[in-house]
Amino acid sequence: MSDRAREAHVDDIVADLHRVLLVSSRRLRSRAASEEVSVAQFSVLACLHREGEATPGRVADFERVSPPVMTRIIARLEEAGWVARRPHPSDRRQVLLALTEEGATIVEEGRRARSAWLRERVDGLDDAQLGQLETAARMLRDVLLDAPREGARE
Repeated sequence: MSDRAREAHVDDIVADLHRVLLVSSRRLRSRAASEEVSVAQFSVLACLHREGEATPGRVADFERVSPPVMTRIIARLEEAGWVARRPHPSDRRQVLLALTEEGATIVEEGRRARSAWLRERVDGLDDAQLGQLETAARMLRDVLLDAPREGARE
C-alpha cells in the first residue's frame, strides 16, 4: 500500500471510529438517564461516586462545564436529595459535595441499565465474534486509554 493510500485508509478508519465511539457513548449515557435524572446530572453523580467528596470546581473541571452551569446542576441534585454539601475542612470559602445513599443508588441503577443494554448486544455474538470484540476492546484500551497523553484532557 502506498503512503498516500495508507494515509487515506487511516483517515477512513479514524472517521468511522470517531462516529462509532461518539454514537455508542451517547447511547450508553442515555441508558443511565431517566425521567428523574438527566444525562448531565447522572454524569455529576457518577463523578462523585467514583471520586468521593469533591469541590464544585473540581467537578466542573472534570465535567468541562462552567461554574455557573455546575451550580445549577448541583442545586437540582441537592433538591432531589442525591447530593449533600458540607464545609471544606481546611478552606472556609469552599464546600465539599458527596453523594447521599439515594444518589449512590441512582448511579448503581444507571450503571446496571447501561450494562444490561450492552449485554443484550453482546449476547447474540458467536464465539469468534466475542474473541474479535475482546481483541478490539483491548486494542481500544491500549490506543485510547492506556497510551501516554500529550496535553490532552480526558
